[in-house]
Amino acid sequence: MAISAVAYYFRVAIMSTFIANSDYEEKDSDPICLQPGDEIQAGAADRTWPGWVWATDGRGNDGYVPEEILEPLGDGRFRAKEVFDPTVLTIRRGDRLKSIRQIHGWHWCRSESAGKEGWVAGYLLKPEGL
Repeated sequence: MAISAVAYYFRVAIMSTFIANSDYEEKDSDPICLQPGDEIQAGAADRTWPGWVWATDGRGNDGYVPEEILEPLGDGRFRAKEVFDPTVLTIRRGDRLKSIRQIHGWHWCRSESAGKEGWVAGYLLKPEGL
């Protein structure tokens, strides 16, 4: 389902600000990156994070991706409908983060102090001012 340009604008323009409530650093050094048209083999859905599915690309890279960016091809194969950047943001307790996009409990955030972007699990965030 395509979103309209207006819906996209408001989804991006109206960002929520959060405060990191814990330190977090990702250890995966070779995660799966997808470009539109890339084909993957899908495995099991994540039970902790419904809406995310284990995927392996043709180069053997693997990791969880949001299932709504995948187009089924049959036999457990899927094609990416959009870019997927797997970067997980390293955060420190107290960091101010702008949530740009939220998918199934994860937020694509921009760190105000470092200017870097990446995914942050929702349980690591609390709304600013609470």
